[in-house]
Amino acid sequence: MAYDVSQIIPINTYISAAGISSANFSLATLFAKTSELPVGFTVDTKRTYSSLKALSADFADTTETYKAAQKWFASTPAVYSLIVWATNGTDATITATLNKARNIFWWYWSFFTKDVYADAAKVELISAWADANDSAFMNCQTGTACADIRDENETTDIATVLTGAGYRHTFTATHATDPYAGIALCKHFARVDYSVANSTITGEFKKSPGVAAEDLTDSEYAAMTADTKKAMFYTVTELQGSTDQGRWINTWSHSTYGEWMDDVVNLDVFVNALKVALYNVLAKSTTKVPQTPVGQALLIGAARHVCETYISNGYLGPRNYTDPDDGIDKYTVGYEILTKPEEILDLSDSDRTARKAVTLRVRVFRAGAIHEAPVDVTVY
Repeated sequence: MAYDVSQIIPINTYISAAGISSANFSLATLFAKTSELPVGFTVDTKRTYSSLKALSADFADTTETYKAAQKWFASTPAVYSLIVWATNGTDATITATLNKARNIFWWYWSFFTKDVYADAAKVELISAWADANDSAFMNCQTGTACADIRDENETTDIATVLTGAGYRHTFTATHATDPYAGIALCKHFARVDYSVANSTITGEFKKSPGVAAEDLTDSEYAAMTADTKKAMFYTVTELQGSTDQGRWINTWSHSTYGEWMDDVVNLDVFVNALKVALYNVLAKSTTKVPQTPVGQALLIGAARHVCETYISNGYLGPRNYTDPDDGIDKYTVGYEILTKPEEILDLSDSDRTARKAVTLRVRVFRAGAIHEAPVDVTVY
């Protein structure tokens, strides 16, 4: 037998683990009514459908489950899947249903049938759950509830209640006759690819084919755009006889921080990307990330890469701002990483024993979106 070269050139192979990937923020779950479940679809289980045609094999077009799913699958932009959870009719508060599903799988968008949307108590519970679980809840309101929201003098409607509570992840869409109109708007956000340049969007002015545009009164528009309600609507826009049939307007969140729908969604995605990047620095190392300036620099570099990506996709953007640390007016490209690698040299003994890094201090500045274009014209 020949002498094995491995005895002369011994090589050890170190394989980097795959780490984790970013969450899929296009995942949506529709909670189906118990009474509409087909034979064999047991409660507290889920099924994934890739098209409305596939879903129709289980749910007839007369069911509320089908009607809600139709807004997700129909027309543009195209989406490719919807998870349906078989609701357990014996669950006492809606939160138990949501927790059962979340303990099994993760999703971002939560949709319900109109009987749930019509129950103000359940809508509040869902809103609280959505904030606690960083998930988006499109609150679709129609009929009497819609009329109450559009009444300037009504102060106990569900939109006013949600705004008063400041729920960030809840967005209220109103339509007099369509109980699922808001689901059609969510599709636009579900199709965003955040790794692509200039990909982030605003909900404002989006079109939803299949949703009837409403022509409302000035009083109704005033009610919904009030700071106390922040309810969106799909409307006809008009200028001197020229009309645009259907645009989403007033796409606010009920956030106490005064955020639009896109502010909330984009921040969720950004935070997820930052967590994934930093975790993978630690988990994919074949040896270790040292508790030294070099190790701290690796974490800073990962955070910087994420921030640069989110400048590219349009979430972050340049502005002038006043630095709260020194009161000096400064310019930023869209983010500032304040932590320096050498700060880890001064790590406390307790943090060093706990094997912590220095806390990354990151400031991000949203690019936002222009929804109004004021003009001053001076005529000479």
